[in-house]
Amino acid sequence: MASADGRASLAWKAPGAPVIALFAILVGLAWVVTIATANNLNTLLMLQLGGAAPVERVTFLALVGVMMGAMMLPSAVPMLSAYRGLATLDSSRREGTVRTALFSGTYLLLWLVFTGAALVVLLALGVLQMLSGIGLLVPGLLLVGAGVYQFSWWKSYCLTKCRTPVGFILEHWRGGRKGAVRMGFAHGIYCLGCCWVLMLVVFVTGAMSLLWMAGFSALVLAEKVWSRGDLLARLIGGTAIVGGAGAALWIALTSNLL
Repeated sequence: MASADGRASLAWKAPGAPVIALFAILVGLAWVVTIATANNLNTLLMLQLGGAAPVERVTFLALVGVMMGAMMLPSAVPMLSAYRGLATLDSSRREGTVRTALFSGTYLLLWLVFTGAALVVLLALGVLQMLSGIGLLVPGLLLVGAGVYQFSWWKSYCLTKCRTPVGFILEHWRGGRKGAVRMGFAHGIYCLGCCWVLMLVVFVTGAMSLLWMAGFSALVLAEKVWSRGDLLARLIGGTAIVGGAGAALWIALTSNLL
């Protein structure tokens, strides 16, 4: 069998039309469901702190999972394509598809757990409801915090891992289906490291608006696939700091909080 370096090099090639079509269909379906159920998701979110029935909790998590697929799958396509190529070389076309499903499923599951927990915590803190008093400053201050995070070492490190599929595969390669789960988890951790603060900004400032979700998805995709993604990350950070500070100051002055 070829070396790990050789297999990874063979795996990293432009995906063929069938693979692109498959990912496009999956992402498209996820967005269709997300748009169609946006109101239901908001309603179910409000029920989570009360006496939500088990079926309502399961439905909430299912819709959050679909939402995460819509937002995060586009930026994960290069990594999933590279992994599928290597897993196919390591086994067979069918087994490679199964392992890719396990890889992507674990990746999305990690985002689902984080997002579901974050939404419930933010709701419990009252951040997703009508804000008043000092709470009016929360969105602006969160934007500032997200902007600062964009300049952090951890953000840069995680973005590098997400932007280099071959490097990630060489470092984390594990064979078999258990290996696919472990690699999907590792990739999910790096992706969370890149985007978790920005995701909170989407929820707090956009109140789970579909427009904000689409904008977040586009920014994450651009950061990962553009050759100057690191520069884009800093531009986003600087914009968030200036915009957040300006918004917080404006609200403080106009609301007599200062």
